Amino acid sequence: MSFLSFLGFGKLVEDGTKVLEFPKPKAVAPVPPVQKPKPQPKEHYRVGYVSETSMTTLTIMSNDGWGSITLSMNKEACEQMIRMLRATYNDSFTPDGELPVEDSEAKVA
Repeated sequence: MSFLSFLGFGKLVEDGTKVLEFPKPKAVAPVPPVQKPKPQPKEHYRVGYVSETSMTTLTIMSNDGWGSITLSMNKEACEQMIRMLRATYNDSFTPDGELPVEDSEAKVA
């Protein structure tokens, strides 16, 4: 008697060859459908302030949401960043990085 026959997996057939029989499959309950996750709103950046260090933080997120980079800036660096961003609004800006004042803004002030 072989080890497999001892375990009940093998049967002796009339011609002397052994046949390996596997257990009959059992019925399994169907898997419930998986709901798609709700899409998260796209967040491209975050701005924060750390009072202990008086630093402003700018965190920029990657498009796929798996990475980010955080810049910590003092007041002067923030003002420089603002001037550089303003310079990209359009082609008409002053040499110091300030945007020209619109007529509607001048009337309000």
